[in-house]
Amino acid sequence: MIKIVPSGDSIIIINNLNNLKTSTLTDYLEKLELNEIEDIISLKSSVGILFNPHKISSSDFIKKTKNLLSNKNFTNNNKIKTWEIPICYDKDFAIDLYEISTKCKIDVDQVIKKHNNKTYEVDIVGFLPGFLYLGKLDDSLHIPRKNNPRTHIPEGSIGIAGNQTGIYNIESPGGWNIIGRTPLRLFDKLKNPPIKIKQGDKIIFKEITKEEFYNY
Repeated sequence: MIKIVPSGDSIIIINNLNNLKTSTLTDYLEKLELNEIEDIISLKSSVGILFNPHKISSSDFIKKTKNLLSNKNFTNNNKIKTWEIPICYDKDFAIDLYEISTKCKIDVDQVIKKHNNKTYEVDIVGFLPGFLYLGKLDDSLHIPRKNNPRTHIPEGSIGIAGNQTGIYNIESPGGWNIIGRTPLRLFDKLKNPPIKIKQGDKIIFKEITKEEFYNY
């Protein structure tokens, strides 16, 4: 059963979604265009809604949201897209590849094969603008975040941490283990939307050479 709980005086959290995808719920709520809502945050297993407490109280907004959810037969009209993302595993870009190989006790070629021989689902878009959390990573490649994050991760870097792989779509600090880089610019703050890839979409990595990387 879907559960709604307050988190402060201007946020509610919707969880216990069972088999309902957060992307489906988020899509439904966004299309309602309720003027009380200021933002919707879609996580892997819950949805947070920021609302204006000057327009509606927390208790009234929870009641309204419960009614909206109880009266809706959820369907996701947004088509799930599959995106092919080129990735270069050259040592100049895959700066942690050999460390990953050592810690996972798998040779480098197998690390690459296990990483790109899979279809990933976009679990979350967030943390940083356009950052893509992709799951599930091959079990043999599970490795923790770095104890000492780097202060500079180049745009397009692709890392692994825990059971996920992720794409840094802007230059930033970061603690993931960098396994490669894509030449594609997936995030552009001047466009609407700034990133076309959505939660629930699929990602396939395609290995390219260093020369191909610079020719994109």
